[in-house]
Amino acid sequence: MTTQELFDLTAEELIKRIQASSGLTKFAHRRAKFEGWLKVELIDILVKNGKNALPEIGRIDVSFDTVGIELKTINTNIRFRNVINTTRPITKNIKEVNEDIDNLINAEFVNKFIVFITFPITHDNANWQVHLRRITENLDDYLYSQFQFGDNIPGVIYYGKVQ
Repeated sequence: MTTQELFDLTAEELIKRIQASSGLTKFAHRRAKFEGWLKVELIDILVKNGKNALPEIGRIDVSFDTVGIELKTINTNIRFRNVINTTRPITKNIKEVNEDIDNLINAEFVNKFIVFITFPITHDNANWQVHLRRITENLDDYLYSQFQFGDNIPGVIYYGKVQ
């Protein structure tokens, strides 16, 4: 499976579900993570597309066939309207994403992906680009899509194929 195939299979529906959820808007407003929600929704989308997706096989968040996927949500401390101002450990968040990538490198799956949602942020934010490079240097390729939670809170979903 390619990054593009996984992206095409799941990204649009995940974004629709994010945008439709008033609960996730509350999470974004408070800069709270929601990885459990993301895991449930991704598995639901994959199952509805005929994949036998399962959680927590071999300590990997989601898997099906020869595919292993790790998930993360990254909450930033970038100031945005409609989002409380508070500090968030972005450096720690990036470290955790890279630890998941390392975990995937050692996993037994043929196709290994990291899917992460960053918020509140836009893809082209200069501060975010510095952090993103620390993640993408460990990926074969990546795709992304920008979206908005409710209240015009920006987010970006990334799909990366692990080397």
